[in-house]
Amino acid sequence: MNIFTALSQGKGSLNENNMSAMLSFLINPYQEHGLKDTFLKEFLKLLDELTTKELFENNSDLLKNKNSLEVEVTLESPYNYNGQKRYLDIEIQLYDDVFDPVTAEYETKEILKIAVENKIKPSSAQNDQFKQEYKAIRSEINRTEDKETKVLMVFLTPSGDFNSLKKEFDNLIIDQESNDDKVWLKWDAADDSDTLAGLLKSLLKSEANFEIDPISDYVRNTLKAFIRHIIETNIKFTSPERVADDLGDIKESVTVELRDGKYRIEKYESSSIKVYNLNEQEYEVAKPLLRKIIRDKDLDVSLYFDSGNKRNTRSLGRKVIKALKVKG
Repeated sequence: MNIFTALSQGKGSLNENNMSAMLSFLINPYQEHGLKDTFLKEFLKLLDELTTKELFENNSDLLKNKNSLEVEVTLESPYNYNGQKRYLDIEIQLYDDVFDPVTAEYETKEILKIAVENKIKPSSAQNDQFKQEYKAIRSEINRTEDKETKVLMVFLTPSGDFNSLKKEFDNLIIDQESNDDKVWLKWDAADDSDTLAGLLKSLLKSEANFEIDPISDYVRNTLKAFIRHIIETNIKFTSPERVADDLGDIKESVTVELRDGKYRIEKYESSSIKVYNLNEQEYEVAKPLLRKIIRDKDLDVSLYFDSGNKRNTRSLGRKVIKALKVKG
C-alpha cells in the first residue's frame, strides 16, 4: 500500500500544501528523517545546475564540504505586497559566516533566499503570483535586510507544456540590478533529468552504492512511496489517457470539446463512468455533463432504456463514448 496514494483519495486529498510540507520536511536537515543535510545539498546542487547565475559562486564549498549547512526552512512564509499578504509555499534561507572588514570579525549573514512556488496541477497557475512573490521578497530585502542577499525563485510544476504555467513563469522579470534568478523545476519528467523524482531516485541509488550514509528502512520505503506518488500525480495531470483510479485502470476514454471547456469521458475496468474537466483539472458530476454532451453534440443517444426507465450513468456513459467515436 502507498500511504500517499491512499491519502490522496476523496475530498480530503493530498494537495499542494501537503506536497510542499513533505518536500520541506526532506529539505530541512533538522527534521527527524535521518538524512541530515544530504537531501538539502542535493537539492541545492540541482538548483545550481538549473540557474544561469552564479548564485553559489562564492559559496561552492558549502555544497561540497562535510559540515552542516546553516539553514532555515519555513512553510507558508508571509510577505507583504502592495498592502496584501503573499505566502511562499517553501522558503529556504542559507546563512554563512562572512568577514566584515570594518569590524575585522566574521558575521553570520543570509547569503541566499530560495522561494519555492509549488504547483501540482496546471490549473493552479495564476498570471501574477510568481511575479508578486518575487517583488515582495526583493522589496523586503531592500528595505530591512542585507541587500547582498541573493534571491532564487523556484517554479515547481508538473511536466508538460502548459501555456498557463509558462505565462506565470514568463511574467516574472528578474531585477537586472540584482544577481537574482528564477528556475523552472519539474516534479517529474520522462527522462528523470533535473526533476525532484529524479533527485530522489538518485539519492536512493547513492545509498545503495554506499556513497552516502545509510537510510533507515522506514525512510527508504517512505521515499519510494513518495516517488511513486509524484509519478502518478504527474501522470494524472499531464497524460490524460493514462490516469488510474481506485475503480481500476481506464479501459476506454474519449475527449470532447464543448463551448465551456474540454472534457474526457472515462470508462473504468469496474464499468464506472467518470467525466474529467481537462481545463479545471478536476472531476465533474457525470450525468448532467453527459446529457449536455448529447445535446450539444447532437448525439443519437436516448436518455431512456427501451423499458422507459431512465438510463443510469454507466449505461449513458457507454452510449456517449460509442456515439462520439462513431461520429469521429
